[in-house]
Amino acid sequence: MPYLRQIFRVAAVLAATVVAVALLSWSLHALGPRSPWFALLVVWLPMTWLGTISHIAPPRLPAWYHALRGFERDGRVYEWLGVRLCKRLLRRGPLAVFNPALRLPAAPGPANLARLEQSMRDAEASHAILLVLTLAVVVHAAARGWWAAAAWTLLFDILVNGYPVMLQRYNRALLRRRFAAAAPPG
Repeated sequence: MPYLRQIFRVAAVLAATVVAVALLSWSLHALGPRSPWFALLVVWLPMTWLGTISHIAPPRLPAWYHALRGFERDGRVYEWLGVRLCKRLLRRGPLAVFNPALRLPAAPGPANLARLEQSMRDAEASHAILLVLTLAVVVHAAARGWWAAAAWTLLFDILVNGYPVMLQRYNRALLRRRFAAAAPPG
């Protein structure tokens, strides 16, 4: 039975990858590399792809990456950058369906808080990886002299990946302040 489960996981990752690549290829040819719509899709499609496969194989980054820096612990920098608006949009809007696991548990004991923290780290890792990878698309567009495409892609990358990274870091700091005795170390 574990063998069949493993085959299913590999097949699901391959299927999601084929669909994402096909949609990216179609959007490139249908919309063109300079289109703002293509810029949105070149950010959105990999994010939905990684979000889908992360349920099967969550990407993980080293613990040192997730360590909160001194300037992050009180949250003021992220608040100044507008992360509270991002949080409101992601909690109350249609985008709330994308990560239902990122909610404060009804019983915030140490085990539940540790699970929530890991879910936050996984979401942060996915967005951080895509934030960096998408910068290659921005650099490629700029190198070709497609300044509008580079600007659109960078804007969408910041909105779709950068703000969720900041939001997870902000929320983890908030979680630590709120539940200092029960929050996992790190």
